[in-house]
Amino acid sequence: MGVEYHEVFIRNSRGVQLFTCRWLPFASPKALVFLCHGYGMECSRFMRGVGTKLANNGYAVFGIDYEGHGRSAGARCYIKKFDNIVNDCSEFFKSVCGKLPNALLVHK
Repeated sequence: MGVEYHEVFIRNSRGVQLFTCRWLPFASPKALVFLCHGYGMECSRFMRGVGTKLANNGYAVFGIDYEGHGRSAGARCYIKKFDNIVNDCSEFFKSVCGKLPNALLVHK
């Protein structure tokens, strides 16, 4: 199996540029997986191994660097409000799911 890797910058609702990445299988994906990193981390380098492995096994994998983390804009590792991270991730996930047929977004 092969994997396509893509990097895309998006803007959140506050106008901040956020880095996103995705590992996609060449075949139609079995499911979508969204990776959320920890404080002070980033998605492209630290999650490369798991993203590649999941994509090689047929899953479409998506990651986002939080504001101030990784390659996203913002004061380094400064989180003004945790809700901003939650909202940014939710909006990104919804935008991905909205482009794919039969995508299901579940959160609590």
